[in-house]
Amino acid sequence: MNPQTFPVESHHLYHQPHSNQVTVKGREVISAVVTPENEYWLPLSNLDLLVPPIDVGVFFCYKRKNDIDMSTQTMVDTIKRSLAGVLSTYYPLAGEIVQNSQGEPEVVCNNSGVEFVHAQADGELKDLDFYHPDHSVKGKLVPSINRGLLSVQVKQKP
Repeated sequence: MNPQTFPVESHHLYHQPHSNQVTVKGREVISAVVTPENEYWLPLSNLDLLVPPIDVGVFFCYKRKNDIDMSTQTMVDTIKRSLAGVLSTYYPLAGEIVQNSQGEPEVVCNNSGVEFVHAQADGELKDLDFYHPDHSVKGKLVPSINRGLLSVQVKQKP
């Protein structure tokens, strides 16, 4: 796979703008390890049907422990295995939203999987202005959902 690079601009009140790069090193679909035997459909609640669909992004940041000698690839593989296990418990997240026969959206629990993105980010988090994010940050720190209901992205510093 060819890496994809996206520029990320950040602006500070007291600093000059910085340009950070996020390079996608790999993408794959992670499915649940264990799923129900039969595929089934979950109707959305009345509240789900009334509220327009929105993407919610969550960004977690962890500092690598100095006393643990773990390669980046080992860390990424561990997170992928953990994600597959979590999707076994929360298997609707590995499904997709489709329209039923009445044209209403429902979640089909078919284990189509979620997108997992491994990326590398140049620059420091302290250089980003999280109080004034703009369109250039969208999809870089938190991935956009390209398939299913969930997308997971792991970023590393070089």
